[in-house]
Amino acid sequence: MEKKETKSESEKTNKQDNKNTKSQKKENLNLVNSDKKIAELENEISNLKDLYLRKQAEFENFRKRLEKEKDNFVKFANETIMKDVVNFLDNLERAINSSKKSKDFDNLLTGISMIENEILSIFDKKYNLKKFGENGENFDPSRHEAISIEEKEGLKNPEIVEVYQKGYCYNDRILRTAKVKVAQSKN
Repeated sequence: MEKKETKSESEKTNKQDNKNTKSQKKENLNLVNSDKKIAELENEISNLKDLYLRKQAEFENFRKRLEKEKDNFVKFANETIMKDVVNFLDNLERAINSSKKSKDFDNLLTGISMIENEILSIFDKKYNLKKFGENGENFDPSRHEAISIEEKEGLKNPEIVEVYQKGYCYNDRILRTAKVKVAQSKN
């Protein structure tokens, strides 16, 4: 009987060893799978880090390009108006040279008046720059600066009687108020 018991114990031990071996195999398999998973995650981290660095570099390049474009925009924002000013200067120079040769003041005055009208017309049409401040206009303190005042009978509202300096507005914003002499009622 002892042999049977020994055999039975031996079988139990073998079964236990088999269980332990299976358990170790499972653990080894789990370790291998864990190592694979760790390697995959490390690879993914490396790829994401690389992607992050590339995106950061792209963003920095974009920021620099945007800054350069902004600088160029500011630098050349007045290019169109400068081209117009150069044309006005050319016309003014021609008027001066013509009057020097002919010694004719009337022609000089006519030429300068034409240039002034050209400037005002182009600035009005292209840049929405408007001149204001005419004799007879009602005085508006938001648009006119009263340099002097005189009293006059029969006025309902103060009005401009003399313009010392014209005012200008650009896109409906006052660039410079008109400097004027104002007449107001004696009352």
